[in-house]
Amino acid sequence: MNILRRIKRQFHYLLYIFRSLTFNASRHNFHYVDSAMEPLFWFIDKFTNYMGLIFVILVTILTSSVVILWYMFLRPVILTYSATWIILHFVYAHYLLMNITFHYYKGVFTSPGIPPQSAPIESIRGAVVCKKCIQPKPPRAHHCSICNKCYLKMDHHCPWMNNCIGFYNHRYFVSFCIFMWLGTIYVSTSCFDLFTYHFWHPGTLLDPAKRDKSLVFIPGIGEIIQVLMNRIQINGTSNYMGGLEKMITDYRTHPAGSEDVSSWEHMGIIYLFLITASVTIALSALNLWHMMLILRGETSIEVHINSSEQEKAAIHGMGYNNPYSHGWRNNLRFLLGLRRDVTILNVLFPSAHHPAGDGITWPNNKKPVHYPDPLAYEKYTKSQRFNIFRICCRC
Repeated sequence: MNILRRIKRQFHYLLYIFRSLTFNASRHNFHYVDSAMEPLFWFIDKFTNYMGLIFVILVTILTSSVVILWYMFLRPVILTYSATWIILHFVYAHYLLMNITFHYYKGVFTSPGIPPQSAPIESIRGAVVCKKCIQPKPPRAHHCSICNKCYLKMDHHCPWMNNCIGFYNHRYFVSFCIFMWLGTIYVSTSCFDLFTYHFWHPGTLLDPAKRDKSLVFIPGIGEIIQVLMNRIQINGTSNYMGGLEKMITDYRTHPAGSEDVSSWEHMGIIYLFLITASVTIALSALNLWHMMLILRGETSIEVHINSSEQEKAAIHGMGYNNPYSHGWRNNLRFLLGLRRDVTILNVLFPSAHHPAGDGITWPNNKKPVHYPDPLAYEKYTKSQRFNIFRICCRC
């Protein structure tokens, strides 16, 4: 026991010496972690920059494959519905496709907005000098390490669009995510009946080709089923196999009334449902996160800045107010660019209208940034404890 105590004491002594030599009251410990991780950040920035075009091609291929499969396999099922439902399906599906295509195109090819270059810094209210590009940086503008440029009201760099999301294309990004989410919900629910028909079809177990294609997304399951079926066969015959053949004969009819179902449809419907269902789940979390930021008048970068400022103010018994938040309704109107000449129809249908303002000067909500609040620290710790999004999105 004495030896363990000595080792423990020596360890704490060496740790104390190390901390005393590296302690700096003006810098947080995270600064050293960021410095050590700088090579990794540099690699990620360069990798994302080169992979951006591949991500755009991948989104285009996946979206096109869903559209093609809808026309090939879902359209015959829809044509068996009543005339009213057929019209509703075709109108709604093509409405979503039109908005998805338009907003993705505009999000990829629309610049988020670049601050005035070589302009006198005194001419831009509240501007500072960017330490990386040595140019005036207006309020809410930030420098993108991937693009190596400053952008107005930068939210984040989106690799799926190969572009930064900022002042002029923020609405396109949000609209694309929402319409894509609605589209994946529509396709996954529309093909669910066809998916269950193919996935639970008894022929999937009898036909090795169909079994491998239906279970290709779950490697190893097809081999396990094959081993089990081989074990139950006795002298080349099996009562179970005969029972499966009867199950195939008695199985429910195809939703479109087809008698001969190709293996391409079998594989395509399973792929269609799994890809749309998984994207629906991912976009649900993403849309919820961005809508929360929009309603609070923040960007993905500002949420961390405001959190840090709120913590500093709370330590001194002060509350912090986001100067760019004007209430959830006005924040939403600013993002969508709604004004007298721009109505909600410009949001529900493809429209290239610009957001209100110039992205350089921002109206202040005329509230004090800091105000006395004895319960500020308690409120801050409580909000951080229950805020799942901030816990999961500290990057």
